[in-house]
Amino acid sequence: MKTIIFDKPAILNGDFEQGELGWGNQYAIQTEENGNHYIINNYSWRVSQDLDLLPHTTYEVSASTKKGTAKGPARITFTFHDVNGNKLFQSYDIKYMHEGTEWEEIPKQFITIPANAAVSKIYLLTNDPEGYHCFDNINIARVSDVGDRKELEANADKQELLINGDFNLGLYGWAGYASLIKEENGNKFIRNGYNWEVFQPLEVVPEQNYVITAKTRTVNSSAPSRIKIIFYNDEGQRAPEFYNILHVPGTGTWENITEVLQIPPGYHLARIYLLSDDSAGNGTSDFDNVSFKPVSDEELKNIVMSTGEKTRIIRGSQDNHIKYAVQSGDTASSIARHFGVPVEDLIDENSLRNPDRLEVGQILYIPQK
Repeated sequence: MKTIIFDKPAILNGDFEQGELGWGNQYAIQTEENGNHYIINNYSWRVSQDLDLLPHTTYEVSASTKKGTAKGPARITFTFHDVNGNKLFQSYDIKYMHEGTEWEEIPKQFITIPANAAVSKIYLLTNDPEGYHCFDNINIARVSDVGDRKELEANADKQELLINGDFNLGLYGWAGYASLIKEENGNKFIRNGYNWEVFQPLEVVPEQNYVITAKTRTVNSSAPSRIKIIFYNDEGQRAPEFYNILHVPGTGTWENITEVLQIPPGYHLARIYLLSDDSAGNGTSDFDNVSFKPVSDEELKNIVMSTGEKTRIIRGSQDNHIKYAVQSGDTASSIARHFGVPVEDLIDENSLRNPDRLEVGQILYIPQK
């Protein structure tokens, strides 16, 4: 697939040769011996730029990064805001773990701007509370062969809700590490361990039935592949109900998952997470051809569900859990100690991506013995 990028970049001073212009942080600008300018940042949100990106449009993102003193990955985050300045539910996190100590290219990613976004913001930072990383050659450009999301959707299955479920466009549509995209014989797929980094938000209809299908396989682990689906209302509050789909394929063998689930009443947003269920080890799971579609009662009759020991779909509820609102200074570890529960259970129940960086007021479900 040939990629054609429009000449006009969507970001100002992405190579930092004009100092802090566009970024507003003169102390973060650095100069190499060869005269090249770049920017550094730690885990803070001070290195940012407001972008005038077209709503409902797809852009390609590329960047260079060099390892600093931080142990965690380099991170490029996009947030979106409406005309009143309110932050939208959608966001993108592109994370890159360095292989060496020199400049490295972050694999190109695609992002889609929400239809009601008036302002888009980009942040350059680390994902580590200590240390810094370096950034250079940030480029954001509209891509004509992907084009407007409307154009992309015109050639797609009208019922399909997931974007880029075959991962041919990298992380486009998904949150996660850029390095998780793998390729074999020209086919792209995603590989993830036990973490909550890989997910996609979707708009759904309350009480509607949906069918989810996927291909999966395990790598160096006997633990199941896992697809977790959780739900939110329009205010971003999470539903107690959730689904876990656990599948134990033969190691190295792609196998199919087909399951049907129902959206809880009153909830319009869902997140689909892809991960390994190997919380005790280093096992990983591969996913490809992930699909999520509404299904009618008549169509249900023609769907053959996964049964037997290979796949289990678990519908869970957190109604009997304690609800706790995060206070200033709280971490997952401190909350778990306070309530006397394993921190791993707290993280798993709440699908926490950054357990030690919780938001004040965030509602957590505390599992009870």
